[in-house]
Amino acid sequence: MTKNVIISLTGLQYVAEEEEAPIEVINFGQHYKKGEKHYLLYEETEEGGKTTKCRIKVSDKELELQKSDSFGTRLLFLPGESYLTNYETPYGGLLVGGNTKSLEFYEEEDFLKTSLKYGLEINGEKTGDCTL
Repeated sequence: MTKNVIISLTGLQYVAEEEEAPIEVINFGQHYKKGEKHYLLYEETEEGGKTTKCRIKVSDKELELQKSDSFGTRLLFLPGESYLTNYETPYGGLLVGGNTKSLEFYEEEDFLKTSLKYGLEINGEKTGDCTL
């Protein structure tokens, strides 16, 4: 069963010698649960009006963010593990890596909360520590 929900994503990026870079996205979307995993589906509208379908798959063991943009973005966060993926942009590809430091998951009947902390690297260089 799919349920209409409000999805709020709030994040910070900590970069050496720079101010924090806050990010906040609030969207209407859908939620459903399959087994132990929760799925959140929503759309993001970018500058220029282009719409991207997004999916977050989350449990107490992992968080996966997938965007069905023309580049097929997919990020997988597993506590204590690192990932490496090609992240395509309109200006060319980037090699994006991360080290998941922690993933916390809290579930109530009508409420989900996830806290994610990870280190971010782009093309082999650390760019900062992030929370989502």
